[in-house]
Order: sequence, then C-alpha cells, then structure tokens
Amino acid sequence: MREDVLPENLDPKQRRRELLLSLGLVALVFAAGTLGYMVIEGWSAFDSLYMTVITLATIGYGETHPLTDGGRAFTMLLIVVGLGIGTVVLGSAWRAAVENQFFKLFDRRRKVLDTIQSLQGHTIFCGFSRLGRVSADELRKNGETIVIVEFNEIRARDAEGSGFLVIRGDATLDETLTAAGIKKAGRLISLLPRDSDNLYVILTAREINPSLYIVSRAEDEVGEKRLKRAGVDRLISTYRLAARKLADGLLRPYITDFFDIAGTGESGWKIEEIRIPKTSPICGKTLGDLALRQKANVSVAAIINPEGQLQLNPAGDSILSADATLLAIGWDSDIKTLEKLVIG
Repeated sequence: MREDVLPENLDPKQRRRELLLSLGLVALVFAAGTLGYMVIEGWSAFDSLYMTVITLATIGYGETHPLTDGGRAFTMLLIVVGLGIGTVVLGSAWRAAVENQFFKLFDRRRKVLDTIQSLQGHTIFCGFSRLGRVSADELRKNGETIVIVEFNEIRARDAEGSGFLVIRGDATLDETLTAAGIKKAGRLISLLPRDSDNLYVILTAREINPSLYIVSRAEDEVGEKRLKRAGVDRLISTYRLAARKLADGLLRPYITDFFDIAGTGESGWKIEEIRIPKTSPICGKTLGDLALRQKANVSVAAIINPEGQLQLNPAGDSILSADATLLAIGWDSDIKTLEKLVIG
C-alpha cells in the first residue's frame, strides 16, 4: 500500500455514513417493534417501547402483559432481526473505531512524507542505533535537518519521540531512500549493523544521487575495502576509533580532554571548520593581511586547500583561496565573528 494514497475503504466520510446508516437501522427496529406491539397487542406506546427494549436487550424481565400467539411470534421475529442488526452495528462501530485510529496514524505519516519531500540539503541517517542517536542529536544542535530511516518499529518510535522525521522501511531499497528524500539530500550516514547492508545502501544511494556525501561505518578491514570501492566519502571504523581513543586516554590524557571539550563546545570554546566561499572578500589575501587574532581573537590552526592538502600552523604570508577550509580555535562568539569576516 502506498503511503501517499488513502485507500478507498478507509475514507473517513464513508465510515461516518456507514455508522449513521447503522444507527438509523437500530432506530428503525425500535420503531417497528413499538408499532408492532401497539398493533398486534393493542398496548400503549410506552408499554410497547418498553417491551421492545427488554426484548432486544435480552434482559428477560418478563412480559409487560400476557402475549397472544401473534405477539409471541412477533417477539421471536424481533429477537432474530434485532440480534442480526445489533451484530452488524457493533461490528461496524468497532471497525470504524479501529480504522479511525489507523487513519490518524496514516495521516500523520503522510504529513511526514510531505514535509520530507519539501526538504533540500538535509541529512539522512540509516539506522537509529546508539551511535546514530548521538550523531543525529549533535547535527541537529548545529541546525541540520535530520531524516531517520529505521526498519525496527521500537527504534522508529524512539526516533519519533525524540522529534526526528522518520521513514519506516528497509534502507537498502530504492523506494525507502526515495521516500527519505535522497534525491535532494546533502548527506547520508549509513550505520546499519552489517557491512553488507551498508554496502547496498551506498550503492543504491550513489546511483540515485551521485553528488551525495556518504558516511558509513565498517566492522572490519574487509568491509572497509568494499565500502571504499562502493563510493563512500568517509569511513568510520568504530572499533578502531574506540581502541585509539582508549590508548590516547592512557598515554595522552590532556590532549584527549582538550579535543573532547573542543569537539562538544560545552565550555564555550571550540575548534570549527570554516569554508571560504568563492564570493568571500578574503579570497587572495594572506593571514597577515587579515589580522584575525586582533579582529576576531581566534587562532587558525590549519588551512586545508581545495585539493584537500593540510597546512598546519600556517604562516602569516599564507594565501587564502576560494574553497579552502580554515580550522580555527576560539570562543564561540569569536568563531561567529570570524565566520562573518569570511562570508562578508
């Protein structure tokens, strides 16, 4: 079933019409029963209605007045018809209640799909594991729009509860990634537990959107080689990173603490990447010309040129070119000042 088309048998207007029709049938049975006893037995309208109610409700209080043979035959007919219509009405009401809840869920997911299709340059996470949750939270804090693709229902609800846009489905399928807006996405992070699944995601994503920036995790060296051949832009080996961080924490604890604090920015200062656009007023100038330490109170730790070459501790005569990236260290407010100088 396509999520963007409401099935005809779930039309809420049709459900309401059916419910009203059922209630009309119930009223008709009560009216017919009341009228029948009035005609056959000659009772008053109230006595006839009372007899109809206790008969259809199968309460069994006993007869209001002694019944003739015709009245007993009519009572048996009323019971059969009443039970049949009652069963239909209860079934219709139950189905209407269940389908109403389904419609609400369907409508909510359709709105999510509509929102996702209007996005551009967003980031897609395939898998909402612990690693995915932390990474998605950090990106969202920095103003990124996140779409989560998750097959597991519990994790999908968890992602929705955290406020993310969620697509339920298999991330290795074209239609799932298309629903996540991959054609207009800027980045894709594949964090599925198996390298083979991440490989399928990368191949599918690269085919749909060749310019997509793809990040993935790898379990071992064999997986790393295959994912690199598939076209991943950045590869993360979680076990290797954890082992390296453990060793650094033992051998170089202060350096480890420095980068942990700088990475989160919780202390008020951080290390930031600032890309120089082609329209920047600083293009062609040197670091010495800009006097960034005096104007923005920041230090430029490195410059990465458009070819990806890293220049550590650049000198004052280092020329800044378009599409180069500055690695700057400073307080958050000073970093923002630097960004304004770079953007112009």
